[in-house]
Amino acid sequence: MLLSPDLHAHLRMTPIDNSALAAQAEVIDLLIPDIQPLATRFPVVIIDDGGLGLKALITPSDTDNLFAEHTPVVWRHYPLMLTSLLRANHPLKTSTPDVREITPAVAIDTDAPHFQLDRGFKLFENDEPTPFLKDRIARMEVDAVHEQRTLALLELLSRAEVLEPTHVRHQGQKIACYLVNDKALSTNLDKAATDSDSVGQAVSLALAIADSQKGLKVERSTD
Repeated sequence: MLLSPDLHAHLRMTPIDNSALAAQAEVIDLLIPDIQPLATRFPVVIIDDGGLGLKALITPSDTDNLFAEHTPVVWRHYPLMLTSLLRANHPLKTSTPDVREITPAVAIDTDAPHFQLDRGFKLFENDEPTPFLKDRIARMEVDAVHEQRTLALLELLSRAEVLEPTHVRHQGQKIACYLVNDKALSTNLDKAATDSDSVGQAVSLALAIADSQKGLKVERSTD
């Protein structure tokens, strides 16, 4: 659902530690700033679910702080999300007819535990975003830059043909994804890149992903 003063003026939001919620997921979205702190803790794969994206494969835990001191970027703002960071068919991007929506468009998960009627920060006052909401949106817009950079680097790896289709088993599920062929990096990336900065960042990203994938049991596609 998209955030609207017509529908959500009554809501109050209490910020909580979203890393505890992320720790209950089995697959979570990652962006470039997450790779250095988290690729040594979880296998990272690339999945195409309407667009290439970085995903960490998580074994959920309610006894261990899986993320140490680093909350994944996408989870920092939950239950609010810029729609530009969501895939086209994401259920939270649903519009409600005949209601006002704010700009930039923000999706909201009203079932999240952050919302209570009588506690927390208001999102709207006199039909306008409150300072609390404006600050959240400003921080989400900063992280949107990381999303764009992540997508650009993944598209470069795809053009360089260093992504190999694979299926991995995780939490009892068979997941279609891509492995990184790090042996093809040095020759293929130079041919595919349009500027040297992209090459260096793409190499660093690819090597970190490849290293995180070493323990995975995979079934490479023969297609």
